[in-house]
Amino acid sequence: MKRTPLYERHVAAGAKLVDFAGWEMPIQYSGVIDEYQTVRTAAGLFDVSHMGRFTVEGRDVLTFLQHVTTNNVGPLAVGAAQYSMVCNQTGGIKDDIFIYRLAATRFLLCVNASNREKIFSWFCAKAPQGDVRLSDESDELAQIALQGPRSPQVLRAICPAAADSLKPRHCLETDVLRTHGIVSRTGYTGEVGYELYLPSSSAKPVWDALMKAGAPVGIKPCGLGSRDLLRLEVGYLLYGNDIDEQTTPLEASAAFAVDFTKGEFIGSQALHGQQAKGPAKRLVGFELLEKGVPRHGMKILADGQDIGLVSSGNLSPRLQKGIGLGYVPAKLSEPGTPIQIDIRGRVHPAVVVKLPFYQRTKA
Repeated sequence: MKRTPLYERHVAAGAKLVDFAGWEMPIQYSGVIDEYQTVRTAAGLFDVSHMGRFTVEGRDVLTFLQHVTTNNVGPLAVGAAQYSMVCNQTGGIKDDIFIYRLAATRFLLCVNASNREKIFSWFCAKAPQGDVRLSDESDELAQIALQGPRSPQVLRAICPAAADSLKPRHCLETDVLRTHGIVSRTGYTGEVGYELYLPSSSAKPVWDALMKAGAPVGIKPCGLGSRDLLRLEVGYLLYGNDIDEQTTPLEASAAFAVDFTKGEFIGSQALHGQQAKGPAKRLVGFELLEKGVPRHGMKILADGQDIGLVSSGNLSPRLQKGIGLGYVPAKLSEPGTPIQIDIRGRVHPAVVVKLPFYQRTKA
């Protein structure tokens, strides 16, 4: 398995390490629920260096990105970021990504770890004739996520320029502990948070500095287990569970990441057709009405008939009930629709609900 530049820090902190997309990653340190509560109330630190990071630049970069992604890159100001998707010709999702505009003709793209090679090859194959320079910087850059309501206070100790100026979904190229990096106001938890893109050689000192700065507010290192629970509560999608090449953005209730006004892009014709007819299935959120924990792959029922599968599920510590995501026929996707979840042979009543399950209270 591959290891991130912070592997030694995880071992020293007593992390439980697992194989995740070919990487030896921490699933937990002090415990999933303890780490979850830390992020919801204070600040948690995640190593997400297993993600893929590409830079793309050149005179024709806008034409390229408009062609290979679903959202509209054109209106992005320098220093802004957007969520987008990469689709195949039939509209199936090859990956969901974040795009950061660093300069007029230079962008940083963050892709899922499991799709790094696939998406880089796809981009290279789809690059137009002209000035487009694509580089896989995943090994050269580390990625650290600082998340939680106290994260601005923690970041301010080592990078006040970013802590004091960044708005949600914006980024800044700046010095972080005397090294050049990129800090973004983004994350996967639903809380105030930041992601730091740094030279791999700087990962350890920056991690140590953040842990030291966060000690007064109770910062803790957090693993993939709490990250998955946090993202589920806010309805964020997990590639390979909730979306894949057999699902489209419209089916995944992610039409907000598709902009037909920008013109044709890969998959746009298929998505136009699906939009006109309406998708046959939709991803919905649901809550159990009695005690139980839904899990990926469990059957979703309506009136005793199989109608779909749970794509993600867990017990919400905040709601103290089982919650999940799954695909159901479009006619059964309205909030308030009764459904059932088959949990190890026992049928549990549930109801379709509006996402997100949890939304932070803004200061």
